[in-house]
Amino acid sequence: MHTLKLNRIAAAMLSMGLVSSAVVAPQAVAQNSSVLEVVVVTAQRREENLQETPLSVTALDTATLADIRATDIYGISDFAPNLHITPTIGGSVNAAISIRGAVNANNNLSRDNAVGLYLDGVPIGKTSGAIFDATDLERMEVLRGPQGTLYGKNTIGGAINLVPKKPSGELGGNIMVGAGSEGLLEARGSVDLPAMGMFSARASGFWRERDGFFENDGPSSKDFDNKDQWGGRIDLRLQPGDNFTVDYAYDRFEAEQNPTMLAITNSDGFPFPGFQPVVEAATSSGRPNSIANDSAIASDVNIKGHNLTLAYQIPDTAIGDLTLKSITGYRDLQTLSQSDFDGTELDMFRFIIDNEFEQTTQEFQLLGSTESLQYVLGFFYYEDEWETDNPRWIFQFGGDTFDTSQRGAKDESIAVFGQMTWTPDAWDKRMDLTLGARWTEETKDVHSLWQDVSIYADDPTDPNAGVFVRDAAGNPVFDESGNLIPMQAKDTWDEVTPMGVVGWRFSDDVNAYFKISSGFKSGGFYGVATNNASFTSGFDPETILSYELGVKSRLADNRVQLNISAFFNEYDDFQAGLFIPEVVGTVVVNAGEAEMWGGEIELLARPIANLDLTFNYSYLDTEYVDFKDGDGNDISGEREFAYSPENTVYLAAKYTFDPFDFGTLSLHADYAWKDDLYIGIVDDPTTNIDAYGLWNARAELNDITVGSGSLRVAVWGRNLGDEEYWNTAINLSVMTVNQWADPLSYGVEVAYDF
Repeated sequence: MHTLKLNRIAAAMLSMGLVSSAVVAPQAVAQNSSVLEVVVVTAQRREENLQETPLSVTALDTATLADIRATDIYGISDFAPNLHITPTIGGSVNAAISIRGAVNANNNLSRDNAVGLYLDGVPIGKTSGAIFDATDLERMEVLRGPQGTLYGKNTIGGAINLVPKKPSGELGGNIMVGAGSEGLLEARGSVDLPAMGMFSARASGFWRERDGFFENDGPSSKDFDNKDQWGGRIDLRLQPGDNFTVDYAYDRFEAEQNPTMLAITNSDGFPFPGFQPVVEAATSSGRPNSIANDSAIASDVNIKGHNLTLAYQIPDTAIGDLTLKSITGYRDLQTLSQSDFDGTELDMFRFIIDNEFEQTTQEFQLLGSTESLQYVLGFFYYEDEWETDNPRWIFQFGGDTFDTSQRGAKDESIAVFGQMTWTPDAWDKRMDLTLGARWTEETKDVHSLWQDVSIYADDPTDPNAGVFVRDAAGNPVFDESGNLIPMQAKDTWDEVTPMGVVGWRFSDDVNAYFKISSGFKSGGFYGVATNNASFTSGFDPETILSYELGVKSRLADNRVQLNISAFFNEYDDFQAGLFIPEVVGTVVVNAGEAEMWGGEIELLARPIANLDLTFNYSYLDTEYVDFKDGDGNDISGEREFAYSPENTVYLAAKYTFDPFDFGTLSLHADYAWKDDLYIGIVDDPTTNIDAYGLWNARAELNDITVGSGSLRVAVWGRNLGDEEYWNTAINLSVMTVNQWADPLSYGVEVAYDF
């Protein structure tokens, strides 16, 4: 088995010619230079050269994010290889994030992330509300592969770091206003205040309004997925001395908008003849400009975050230069979805999902370095509490009886971790040996009340009548007020996730590594279980063992950076999400064993001083080795991997020149192509997404001197070919509704930097 793994890695690498793992975004190139700059990342909890970090990392700086118009994580989905991010069904603020086939495609708060999301070092525990504007970023980092040592909370597939800008202590800032298609109006800005003794501060904010791309001809709202958003961030820094820093940050994001359009693409199985003419008229295989909905009302989110980071440096100790760090985080999330899933103005499928979620985290780190040793030791604690009220009106046709779904939990996670890198004196210090391990324990204390109103009215003792406390005969038990009593369940899981890396420097420009790492995602309980047995049985944790080989290279006198990685991932008890039409929800099934292997090419070139070229490519092969159904039958060949395209390509070119006697003109164009992909783990032609490609462009005239600052003017376009594709879909068994992605859009921006 191990020989097979190594052979697959080698085959993937040989098919691509070289091996490596990290790429710098085009704007990491100095515009006045013909060579590439050094880029610093914090992927291993300390600042280090991206090219010397033995990880598959893609870093996007502020200018790159502007070029691709990425103000949230959804905007970087096309850029990084083997990364796929899309809104979940029915809304635009909840994220399905996939890296190398590891994904949580459901915004149910009972599900854990497969990919960790971190803002300023603090984990964001759930993907609900994860597509938010982070306002004032210095860069985004995409870490591929399990991060089971230095990162907590289930980073089994990888991690995305959002790194905000910090106060500089010098006066400066910028303001931007923009307008665009569908009535887009937006403004954003930031200001850095001059230091006042030990104190410095930075503030930023944004506001955005836009009509929806698709109209609602029904009575519930004017259009779908309009934008009405605002947010901001305040960063405060106190430096009582050269060795001690106190950073406090507060971030806020709020959106009040309508759900996305869910249009019917298939209704062959619709069972109600009296309503079939309406459904057939609303069914279209192409992207409609409008549909009619009676209950598409809200897709709102409100996020608040606090972060307190203390860092104390102790140089020249007996165990090296030390940094003691404490990161304390608190985040509060509220989301409200009032969605219509039937694609018509008939009252067939409508839902309310009202989420309240809060989390508290505490992390302590000890970072040390000597001439030959670097190490990190740490302790991590996470706690969250959440409640969801999720009533469902299914085929009521104007009635007001509904299925009840109320669920919640208190989750706790505790971890101790350590990692060290040793550079022995032998071999001219060309070798680095890294070892790390993390012990994690997670506890989930959950409760659920589910009542299928139709089955309950007919026979409340039926096991599928709901999830609630019953007596020995199966009869429901009531509290003193006559209400059903929710079921409760609790369990604890723990795991040790080791890792090891051997790194070798062939030269100053070429570094290689071989890495073996592991990851863990805890078990849990079905948030949408329909009977007591299913709820209490829950699902088991999943684990991963990953092999990765890479070389990071700078070529052609630092004009070219060519990086390719090859990997083989082996999962045990892979948590696959299976959609159940009867409850319009997803349950988790442990798929036994699964394997994924592939590779990534990331090429950045500056052939001449004013031209940047980018080529990113990924390949992913996925396979279930052992997947048995409830009767013990092997159904591995009948199950797929969600949001895991086999091939992805990203191409970009940016040309910067001075055609005028004022300012500098930059022309950027990019093309992103993704292969066919599945929405769920079943091959369903009505939901599968066909391969598609997107053209985007931006032209910016900048460095126009105005007073003591500079002016920038830009025009941009997205999906210039007006490609028609959906980003997710759902088969309700009686019909399929698809969530169409945004069509062609364009706009103009004017900004002033001071």
